[in-house]
Amino acid sequence: MKQRHIKTNVKKAIILAGGEENRLPPLTNYHPAWMLPVINKSLIEFTIDFLRKSGIEEVMIIMSGNDEIPYKLKEHKTPDIQFHIKEKPRGTAGSIKDVEKFIDEETFIVINSNVFIENISLSKAIEFHHKMKTAAVVGVYKDVGSKKVRESIDIAPDGKIESFHITYYSTDRGSPWRSSGIYIFDPVIFKFIDKNTYMDIKEQLIPALQSESLDVFAYEIEGYYKCIDTVNDYVRVHREILLESDNKSPYLEDKEELMERVWTGKDVKISPKAYLLGPIVIGDGCTVEDWARIIGPAVIGNGCRISQEVLVRESILLNGIYLSNGSKIEYSIIGENANVPSNSYIKNMIALNGLKIGDANLIPSDYCVKGTVDLSGITPVTHNVYKIAKRIMDVALSAIGIILLLPLFLLIAVILKIDSPGPLFYTQMRCGIRGKLFGMVKFRTMVANAETLHKELVSKKDIDGPMFKLINDPRVTRFGKVLRKISLDELPQLFNVLKGEMSLVGPRPLIMDEMKFSPSWRDIRLSVKPGITGLWQVQGRSVAPFHDWIRYDVHYVKNQSLLLDMEILLKTIKAVLKKAGAY
Repeated sequence: MKQRHIKTNVKKAIILAGGEENRLPPLTNYHPAWMLPVINKSLIEFTIDFLRKSGIEEVMIIMSGNDEIPYKLKEHKTPDIQFHIKEKPRGTAGSIKDVEKFIDEETFIVINSNVFIENISLSKAIEFHHKMKTAAVVGVYKDVGSKKVRESIDIAPDGKIESFHITYYSTDRGSPWRSSGIYIFDPVIFKFIDKNTYMDIKEQLIPALQSESLDVFAYEIEGYYKCIDTVNDYVRVHREILLESDNKSPYLEDKEELMERVWTGKDVKISPKAYLLGPIVIGDGCTVEDWARIIGPAVIGNGCRISQEVLVRESILLNGIYLSNGSKIEYSIIGENANVPSNSYIKNMIALNGLKIGDANLIPSDYCVKGTVDLSGITPVTHNVYKIAKRIMDVALSAIGIILLLPLFLLIAVILKIDSPGPLFYTQMRCGIRGKLFGMVKFRTMVANAETLHKELVSKKDIDGPMFKLINDPRVTRFGKVLRKISLDELPQLFNVLKGEMSLVGPRPLIMDEMKFSPSWRDIRLSVKPGITGLWQVQGRSVAPFHDWIRYDVHYVKNQSLLLDMEILLKTIKAVLKKAGAY
């Protein structure tokens, strides 16, 4: 892990800390990802320390409006730290465009906030950047072990990046190269970032540079660092650090080794009747009572109280946790200030207060953490009951709708045939839950050769998001305009709902290319079934800006309930009758 720091000739860095770039739900319900502790020290503190040792003099932290600036960072002197608060999602590239004046005319570093850095050879990467005289360098690493990979990078023999790939439901792992979340840029890149629209680095900025014949190179980063994208990654980093740590470890500089491979902070009280088997790190002000057992690798945050006969096995406890008598915690993460009742048993879970259905939904089943526990009621929070009830509602309402609307279906079919030549229905492959493809059906509203005309019209679209929309699309037929205006073209999707490919309510199904601009938004919306209507649609439909689309989709997934679904359905009827935002 250890490596000598060599200072660089680059003096400025940007840390992308806020917005939907943050992942790790539901841990991020109460803390942004960059403030989550790793061995009792926030993730961003590791990044700041690394940048200081590398000779970076000024750091700009870009954060969202809801995030609170940590006191420790406010008081930081070296490097000088500044903050930029973004009020709406801007994407990774859009965010750095907002602080263009901070960069001036200098080469600069960009680091994602979810990167845990102990030691990397930043100076070598910068030297490579200058040697190649390139606009951008993407730090990469080779991943040869993962069985399920969603993102890969194709790299040419000369080191130039060819393309980024996102895959779902694929057995082909593709290239072993992955992005490290570390970039080196020259200021020329600002010319290719629109200051008014959403834009991401990998998905939009880099292709824009390549289209203008500006080279973008990949560089394999040397040293120890980890991209913490998931709860699995968060657990894995702790395990690796603990299993490899010794008394000389930089993570334990402020800790005392109380017994073999058990390190404690200040004012820690441990009963002589307790049993501790390292590696264990215990934070400041903790109490471990009689007959408590802690089996490592385990991390106990500051101010925790572990009562009598408690078992903690290979778990992570954040700050201020109270484990009551006889409770058992195994292979789990317990959230800050949690109060675990007596004789509770929590295994392979994330335990927090006030969890919702969407929190369980966002944890894939193949993770070491299998679900969530709401400590306000000490009950597992799963979406199974909701999912069953939602499916019953989908089947019942879609079946009733198809039967009642059958005469309208026949009328629309007759008029379509009279109005223009072509098939009655238009089917397009869209991404369903977990990215699984299905054929979404609509009444045809365009001329038969609409697909061939698409490329000629792409540059004229009227919305700032990834979807292609034209207010006066010349491909739309006369009757097609009527169907779109009152949203009757969407009615055949009731059959998709009946088949289980869609739900009545959910994020609208898109093709993968339309979601590549915001990876975290893509992953969140693909955790649930797509819907005929959704929260974004009832808030203005096609006229709502893309950053609001992101907010509404994320809000829906995290706050799912039958009451919210019914509310959206009722608002959809109202929006359709008003013809709001449809074209």
